[in-house]
Amino acid sequence: MNILITGGRGYLGRYIVQKLLDQGHTVINYCRDMQLPNEEPRNIFVFGELSDIPRLIQTIEKYHVDRIINTAAQSHPDWSLEVPYATVDANVMGMMGVLEAARLTGVKRVVLFSSECAYGNSDGSPMAENHPLCPTTPYGVTKAANEMMGRAYNKCFGMDIISLRVGQVYGPGQVMQEYIRDAAKAAIDGETYDLENGGDQKIQLVHVTDAAEGVVLACMSEKKNDLAVYNITSGYQPTFYEVLDILKELIPGARFNVGGGDYGGDYNGIFVIEAAKRDLGYIPKVSLRAGLEEYVKYLQEHPW
Repeated sequence: MNILITGGRGYLGRYIVQKLLDQGHTVINYCRDMQLPNEEPRNIFVFGELSDIPRLIQTIEKYHVDRIINTAAQSHPDWSLEVPYATVDANVMGMMGVLEAARLTGVKRVVLFSSECAYGNSDGSPMAENHPLCPTTPYGVTKAANEMMGRAYNKCFGMDIISLRVGQVYGPGQVMQEYIRDAAKAAIDGETYDLENGGDQKIQLVHVTDAAEGVVLACMSEKKNDLAVYNITSGYQPTFYEVLDILKELIPGARFNVGGGDYGGDYNGIFVIEAAKRDLGYIPKVSLRAGLEEYVKYLQEHPW
């Protein structure tokens, strides 16, 4: 298939692109960055903005695009508190550009990125896809809006859009602020990692390779539940203290000075992933310990 991906140069986007290429697909890598040297002829870079609907339509038609994965976004909930308007512009209006281009060219399957942040806070019980959405940040609101717009396009225009509520992605290559990476990197560098609060924060983790697998499965699957949305996590929800305990075993001499309570993230129960298993064939493969062990080895050789 010919798959157009937006944000294919981003953290998770790079893993998705590689997985698609490994499966023999051609990737049309639509992004706002100029093309870098590329030795893979099936990874085709196209320069463009999501707001440029004529450019998107031209690209879809030129490369006979079969399906679309939209990862491009302002992708950090904390940043949305600093730039709420820009977050809405990027995450909602950018998504609208993709949906309109798909609608006008007849592309039915589009995979949209929602987030764990669409849920907001809960009572801590397990959360399936029918759980009410009550986002607590502008970022979370944009993700809930994307889901609702996707369902509206499905109903009104006969499209086949799927939204994925992805947990907190961790693993090699994460450049944005991220507590696990920051703690591990401090320990590797022989420094004390200080954090006033956060040890009791429960983290809805998913390893980057599992997240990419879930996205590709959603893109290719012929099935879809009535809500057209799936939780994509790894099936574990440790506290930050539990993550730090494993890091102490993996990094001799690690020093963590972390207070209790949370660090400002939403409080919710573990996400139920049975629907993704049933409909998409999604089975997360990376255990917490294996994922952290790989991450530590990577960070010993890389800055992030």
